[in-house]
Amino acid sequence: MIGKYLLKTYGCQMNVHDSEYIASVLENLGYEETTDLKEADILILNSCSVRQAAEDSIYGWGKRLKLLKTKPFVILAGCLAGSATGDRVRITPNYIKNKIPWVNAIVPPNYLSSLSSIIPKRSPGDHAWVNISSGCDNFCSYCVVPYARKQEISRPKEEIIEEIKNLVEMGYCEFTLLGQNVNSWGLSKKDKFKIRLGSNAKLPFANLLRTTCGIKGVKRVEFMSSNPFDFTDDLIDAMKNPLISRYLHIAMQSGDDEILSRMNRRHTAKEFLDLIQKIKKEVPNIRIGTDLIVGFPGETARQFLNTVALCKKVKFANAYVAMYSPRPGTVAAGFSNDVPLEEKRRRHKILLGVIKEYKGK
Repeated sequence: MIGKYLLKTYGCQMNVHDSEYIASVLENLGYEETTDLKEADILILNSCSVRQAAEDSIYGWGKRLKLLKTKPFVILAGCLAGSATGDRVRITPNYIKNKIPWVNAIVPPNYLSSLSSIIPKRSPGDHAWVNISSGCDNFCSYCVVPYARKQEISRPKEEIIEEIKNLVEMGYCEFTLLGQNVNSWGLSKKDKFKIRLGSNAKLPFANLLRTTCGIKGVKRVEFMSSNPFDFTDDLIDAMKNPLISRYLHIAMQSGDDEILSRMNRRHTAKEFLDLIQKIKKEVPNIRIGTDLIVGFPGETARQFLNTVALCKKVKFANAYVAMYSPRPGTVAAGFSNDVPLEEKRRRHKILLGVIKEYKGK
């Protein structure tokens, strides 16, 4: 052992999987993991910047580090790091330096994708996460991901299948295929925005699902995240395989067409409802989860009630409901008519109540 590292992970499952790669690299170098900051020679903060509160969690580490006699070497990874580097910059490197001068190195998410040839340290159990792509080109107006994780890049199919086969040999049998929008895996930039929900276009991702289910030793497959606008009939057909999880997480965000348009979501409320009804018909007993935002700039009471009404029709199994938080550098950050915080809280409480009331009905 040449030292100890403390790795803190914030945010989504993409970050959880990235942390497995980071841990693998450090342990290959001879470092041992610790949960005690006082023991750590290296501190890695795998950050999330989807909400302001998530960023504030990173900034708060400065107070803890000030109390230490011997300070660790601090590495900032994750979406906050990605937002200040590369060709899609949402915030400047100087902003990072001023806010967290105690950081010694910045490692953006797109750098981690080059480590895919290393078998990562895995959490014990039957389940493993497998990245199939990195980055996002959708540019929803409120979202930092295209800036933080950069251009969407699909991993080669052969590489993904080989990783899954290796993991099966290691004892894993349940897999979650990860991407910011798995539907567009394997598509060219030109083709990905031609695909529309309800079409009979053949998706490379649907084919990847079928191939994964055909690997000997694989017992269950799930995937996240999917968008509604390019969820084709071919993908629904692939989901009929009994090895595919009967849980689908697909973000609705709003039930109002004007808000969806300003969010740059590329689907309407009716299209979303029609899609969910088709999925439920073709894949019996499937449970649907979603993401929702209340208090998007300019959202009126009527527009919020449209979201409530659509949630009642869909009857989500669960939902992550967020109050809109402006992210500097995104398009929506320049929108006027931000909804007052108290009203956001009121709508948040109402929507959570509706989700709970209609769950499983």
